[in-house]
Order: sequence, then C-alpha cells, then structure tokens
Amino acid sequence: MTATGSGHSCTCAAHRALDPIGTDHRPGGADRILDPWEVRADFPILRRTVGGGLPLRYLDSAATSQKPDSVLDAESDYYRLHNATVHRSFHELAREATDLLERSRARIAAFVGAGPEEIVLTKNASEALNLVAYGLMNAPHARRDLRSLAIGPGDSVVVTEMEHHSNLMPWQQLCQHTGATLRWLTITPDGRLDLDRLDEIVDETTRVFAFTHQSNVYGTVNPVARLVRRARAVGALTVLDACQSVPHLPVDVAALGVDFLAFSGHKMCGPTGIGVLWGRPDRLAALPPFLTGGEMNDTVAMDHATFADPPHRFEAGTPVVAQTVALAAACAYLDGLGRRRIADHGERLTARALDALNAIEGVRIVGPGDTTDRGPALSFAVSGHHPEEVGEHLDARGIAIRVGHLCARPACLRFGLPATTRASFYAYTTEEDVDAFTRAIAELAEPSAYPGAALSGPAAAVPEATVPAATVPAGSGDGRPARGGGPGAAGGRDETAAFLDRVFADAATAATGLSVSLGDRLGLYRAMAGAGPLTAAALAARTGTQELYVREWLHTQVGAGYVRAVPLDGSGTGDESGAGRGYELPAAHAPVLADPDAPAAGVGIFASLRTLYGVEDRLAECFRRGGGIDWGEYPPQMFRSVARFFRPAYRANITQKWIPALDGVETRLAEGAKVADVGCGVGYSTLLMAKAYPRSVFHGYDTHRESIDRARIIAEERELDDRARFDTVPAAELARSGRGFDLVTLFNCLHDMGDPLAALKGAREAIGPDGTVMLVEPNAEADPTANDHPVGRLFMALSTALCLPAAAAQNGPLALGNHAGEATLRRLAREAGFTRWRRAAETPRSAVYELRA
Repeated sequence: MTATGSGHSCTCAAHRALDPIGTDHRPGGADRILDPWEVRADFPILRRTVGGGLPLRYLDSAATSQKPDSVLDAESDYYRLHNATVHRSFHELAREATDLLERSRARIAAFVGAGPEEIVLTKNASEALNLVAYGLMNAPHARRDLRSLAIGPGDSVVVTEMEHHSNLMPWQQLCQHTGATLRWLTITPDGRLDLDRLDEIVDETTRVFAFTHQSNVYGTVNPVARLVRRARAVGALTVLDACQSVPHLPVDVAALGVDFLAFSGHKMCGPTGIGVLWGRPDRLAALPPFLTGGEMNDTVAMDHATFADPPHRFEAGTPVVAQTVALAAACAYLDGLGRRRIADHGERLTARALDALNAIEGVRIVGPGDTTDRGPALSFAVSGHHPEEVGEHLDARGIAIRVGHLCARPACLRFGLPATTRASFYAYTTEEDVDAFTRAIAELAEPSAYPGAALSGPAAAVPEATVPAATVPAGSGDGRPARGGGPGAAGGRDETAAFLDRVFADAATAATGLSVSLGDRLGLYRAMAGAGPLTAAALAARTGTQELYVREWLHTQVGAGYVRAVPLDGSGTGDESGAGRGYELPAAHAPVLADPDAPAAGVGIFASLRTLYGVEDRLAECFRRGGGIDWGEYPPQMFRSVARFFRPAYRANITQKWIPALDGVETRLAEGAKVADVGCGVGYSTLLMAKAYPRSVFHGYDTHRESIDRARIIAEERELDDRARFDTVPAAELARSGRGFDLVTLFNCLHDMGDPLAALKGAREAIGPDGTVMLVEPNAEADPTANDHPVGRLFMALSTALCLPAAAAQNGPLALGNHAGEATLRRLAREAGFTRWRRAAETPRSAVYELRA
C-alpha cells in the first residue's frame, strides 16, 4: 500500500520540510551574499568548543557535513510522532509514515530535477554505486527481459584515476566477475582529467563509463557534457558520482544527461545512513535487482518470484524512513539558503585559501591552482611533514581537517603521495576559519616567517632529555635535587619550611605544565624559536591569539625559566605594562619545546599528563579496590601523546644507535631478516625499522585493536605495507604467529604487561636458533632514592598513574612498574630461558638490553 495522502494535519519538523519548494526565504533573498555567521546559528555543534576551550573550526565537510536544527528536528519528530512500518500495515501511524516517506522521496527527487519514481533510497552512496554494478553483474543470469544490459568478455568498463574507492572498486569487481576489461583516464599535473586519449579509451567496446562529477581529492569539477557525448557516441552507460557536487552546486539530472547518478545524505547537511541512486526510468526498468527480499517483489511462490517496478525493486527490506525524512529536510534547508549562493560562497573561500597557501614556501597544492571548475575541497602537502603531523598540528588548534589517502588512493599516488591533507568548506565556513587554517599551515611550514617550524644548527643538536635548569628544584647543581631536607639544604631554616618550599616548587611545576601544554598546542614556542626577542603583541599576531592571554603566559614562562625577559630599549626589562620588554626562547630550549622531531623534544609528555588527570577518580578506585585501567579505556589522545613522547628518541636512536649496538643484527637486517615488534602500539618503531631495512619483513603486534588499525593505515600511507604487517597478538602467544624470527623487539612495553615473564617466554620461543631479543626499558632504578632526578621522578610518577594500572588491568601475576631495574629484568630473562644478557646501549631515558638463548 502506497499512500499519497493520509489526511493527517501536522506541523512537526518532518512535515514542514515538505512545504512547497522556494528560493531563499531569508532577508535579502537569493541575490544576497551568503552570510556564514547567520548560517552557523542553525548548527548546534558549531557552538561547542574542542581541545579544552578552543572554538571548533570545522573544515572537514567533504568527509561529512554538520546538521542544522531543522534536519535534527525532522528525524526526531518522525520517531517521536509517526514511527511505523511503511507500505504494509493498515493503521493511522502506518499511513502517516508511508505518506512522509513518499513525499520525502518526491522532495529529494525535486532537489535534483527528477521524478520520485526515478529515486532509489539506499543506505549510502557506496551502496547506490554497487547497486548499479552488481545489477549489471546479475544481468547475464536474470530473466529474459532483464538481460539487455549484460556485460561480458570483450566489453570494457572505463573509470578515471581520480575516483573515490566507491566508484572504482565496484567496477573492478564487475570486470573480475564478467571478464570485461577495466580502463581508465589519467590525470594531468594540475589535477584535471587528461582527455587527449578520451576517444581511444572510451571506444566501441565500452559498456559503462563511470566518473566523478567533482573530485573529493582535487576539488576538480569534470566536464560532464563532453564525457557524456563520448559515451553516447559508443552506446555506453554513464554513471556519475555526485557526492561532492550535489551538496555544493545546483544539479539537474536532465541537464547532465547521465544514465545513473549517486549521492549521499550526510555530505549535504542530511543524516548518515542514507544514499540516493537516481536512474533514467528506462535504465532502471532494465536493471536486475541487487538485493532481494521484502517489499521489492510482486509475487512470491516457493519456486519463483517476480520483481516490483522501480524504485521499489531496489529497496529490499524496511527502507530508511527516518533518514529519508531528514534528508528531505536537508534539501529544503539548502534550497532555502540558495544553492547558487552556496556555490559562490565556496568559491570565495577556496580562492582565499589558495592565495594564502600558494604564498607559503614548502606547501604544494594537489589539484587545480585556481577556482576554475573547482569545488571547495583543497588537498595539499607540506614539505618535510607527514599528513598525520599536519593533522595533529591543526587539531591542537581546534581546526578539523582530513588526512590520509581520502579513500582515493590512486588519486594521491598520481602525485607521488601515499597520503595527503585536505581542508573542505561549506555554507557555515567563515573567512576567519580559513584564515586560522592557513595561518596554522604557515606556522608549520614557513621557517622564515615562523622560525620555530624547522630547526638546524647547534640548537638542534642538544642531547636527549636536556631539561632547562630552572625547572629543577635547587639542589646539587648537576641536574639532580639535593637529597633530604636538613638545615644545610634549607639554608638554616627548619626542615618543615624547607620541605614546604619543595612542595610549592613541585606544585609550581605541575601548574606550569598546563601553561607548557598550551604553549605547545597554540604554537607559541614554535613561533618564538629562532625569532629573537618578541613583544607579547608580536607573538599574539604571529599565532592568532589574544595579546592579553599571551602576555600572562609569557610571565609564567619567565617565572619557570623556559623563556627569558629581555629589554628592548636598554632601560631594563620594561615598565609594569610590559612596554619596552621583549621575550626570547633560548636557543638551547628550542629543541625541547619547539621542534617535535628533535632528539631532545620533551614537550609531548604534557599531553599525556592532561589525559591522566582525567582518570584520577578511576585511579583512586584502583587504590581502594585493586584492579587497573586498561589501555583501551583511555581516549585516543593518550595513544597519540605517548607515541609523541617516545617518537623523537626512537627516530634518533633505533636505527642509528641501538640496532647497530647489537651483535651482528644490523648486517642480518640489511641482508633480509624476519622481525617481530611486540607491543608496537601505532607502529612508529616498526615503521622506522621497515624504512631503514627494506629487505627485511617486520611484524608489529599489540593487543590494542585501535592502535593496530591505526598502524595499518600509517603503513599503507607511507607505502611500507609490503614489508610491515600488523596484528593483534598477545606477547605470550607470539610463537603461534610465527617462529624463526631473527629479531624480536620490545620497546618500553614489558613493564606494561600483566605477565612479563610469559611475554619473555613467548619471545624466547619465537626467535630462531641465532635470534636476538632487543629489550628497551626506561633507564631507571628499582631503588627510588636513585631516581631522585627529573627523569627518574617522571618515570616513577608515570609508573603509578599509567604503567602499573595498565599491567594490573590484565590480571597477570606480576606488575613490574617502569622502574623495576636491571636486576629484576635480568632475572626474568633467565627464567624465560635466555642464557646471555648484555646492556648494549643507553640514553638518559632508555636502557637497551640484548638477550640471546
């Protein structure tokens, strides 16, 4: 039963979205330039803050757009007031729900200039494209009247090199199952389709030509009319991926002239969980179904069935009713804004961003360099910085962008990039958002304007774990505080007063930690590095921050000894207002605070501490009741910050110092060896080794699934997945994943395991006859009095708050803590079956042990 009207009168948001289609309903009409600040008021998520109080600057709309109140209300009102099964039940709610579904279908159809019978509702655009491909795949075996579109050997399918995986992989599958040949158009250096061989590639054998309307990587808007003319000349079907164009451009299917068109709801202010396939009526009528089941049939007997007419033939099962209602509301909302105004706004923002990025040395635009036939998706690379690092840099400033291969890996590889970085704009994006984004990229990429972005020379060579002297309480003068609190240490005062000074010193350090974290997050240290004395106003201007706060931050840094106050006019250090006073980041401090890749980088630890304070209540319960806090219970920020803490030391030491210190191991790796990296986390250590030793094969293992998933992505993006593989395997079960490893590494993870003895036994069983285990652990002692220096104190504090709870959560027989000491580690190694033990190398933070059977 399909209702055309329920007779129900309702003014809920679900019904309001179905009002007659009009142009802009806002003051000024369709001719008025779109005001993104006015638009933003409709989007509740844009009123929130991120990163502890930063305004959200959302530049990831090409991945998914945000949702206005009218869309949220329409979906909510459907569930609250009208929810029922459609087309089937005979009661008032069912009639209302059916009426809403079909009227919403008509509203969506009108949005692209179509009729409702031409619109198939799917769960996303990927399903819509697969529906066409698998329908064609089923055609040779369908009933006689549905075989006209059959494809087989001798036929060809043509795509382009810029396709999203969703418009590439279905056609790969079609060709593999039918014997057809897959061909593709390549891309010019400026990110446009190379049409010089169009007539040669799209020839008389071509049965399908599938291409994107607007590239999700380059932003390129392709010449649909020319491509369709060529396809029609040879009798080929045309399938258009319009996921990026429908949200931003006025799209009319009749004017485009294609046979099929797919788009998704969540990229156009609509909900997730819905996609749309439009098809020419004659093409839909000739297409066999992709899925079968309820609702898509006419009659069903035990030995045969007949299919319903389109569009219901392609909507097996309960349709996406609530999502359809919400998508109709999104169509109404975008029509209200005016799609031409949305397109013009996107073009203005894209031009602004292109102008700024093209002026930054070291930034490479991937795709068209101007706004001609270009949408508001802008991919780029920053010289010397992996996209993940760019993403972290922007995320720390509240700027949300996309990094990776963007589900279009061939399009990235075309420009020699396994991954890229993309910013994308929409109706709610402001010029301030774009300026904050480009300013942050300049800060990262342009040493001349932001000297801290790249360090070289003596300042970059400061040894690992250098700590500014002013951060250490007064004491022995060698970087370690004086032991005890007797009269001598207190300068004649009583011990209580001396100890109170120590407590306040520690509290000052803890409070300063927040200031340090903010300085890192906002790029303040990087802007100061190598720049000489700066006023508070100059630093605020460089970093896009408020002078009032920057001045106070600088005072904190001076008090901590991280930054120096210097006179600018020879009159001392300036007056009370700060006039005549400058602030300078000492050259020796810059590698620690401003360069995340320097061997001495130390600022990354503060992001971990911020997360640890958030689990204080859980930790208190562990103290009272036992148990622990598993790694998987922490937010993703913890894994990124821990990786950042270890990464500089790993880059400086693993392949340059630690592996060469092992007996004969580097030679074996150079020739080709088999390596297991246990407790690999997100894979930084594994991938460093894989890059340095291309003839060897590396297996990264960890029990934290999210870290392993991330490691696989990074390996693929860095094109190391051919020799670096990752899996979730406990250390104790390493041997079941493989034996005969030439090298097993455990980087700062043994002490986090509930059963470190079982882990070492697993490593012992997994190595070959002449295999080696490299165990890297914190360079700390079991005796706490031997750790009363800054690095030792840091290790012991982290052991209480992080390492011990992680091990205890595994319910193992032994939780070591990170300062178990060499004697304990050596005893466990002996019990695990190792007969040889050697301290092969060390740094202030790390001790490297070589174990052999």
